[in-house]
Amino acid sequence: MVLKPGVAICGFSGERSIEPAVAQIKRWFEAEGWEFHTYSFDPHFLHLDVQMGMIARDLAVVCVEAVEPHLVDWLKAQGIRILPVSYGDAMQLGTNIVALGNDRVLIPSTSRNLIDLCRAEGLEVYDPDVSMIALGGGAVHCMCQALRRDPEA
Repeated sequence: MVLKPGVAICGFSGERSIEPAVAQIKRWFEAEGWEFHTYSFDPHFLHLDVQMGMIARDLAVVCVEAVEPHLVDWLKAQGIRILPVSYGDAMQLGTNIVALGNDRVLIPSTSRNLIDLCRAEGLEVYDPDVSMIALGGGAVHCMCQALRRDPEA
């Protein structure tokens, strides 16, 4: 997950992602001059995007109940502000979002708490109904590949 230019994080649980593979990716990123943080998490969460996601420049949604305090501290040290969501919201894929750039974000319509938090931040929120995808365990972040953006966006 790219957090901002030059800074990325990759989680692993031993299920769908394993530490040796993440270590290899880390070496590739660091060879390009990036700061790359690795994070071990409980396989219950399947992917890191069930626990956190980037909303906008220097703004993340994080289920602080589900992550280790050192991850929150590291994010803050990167200058990233955190909008917290509850464990219940995270389990409804409330952190499975897509930052669209230019203060726009794509969030599942069921993530009412996060939608309200984002709108209070002045963000433009697109909130489609993805309930059919959610039945299979996914949300908007699962439905797309990484987006290439103009660095100024």
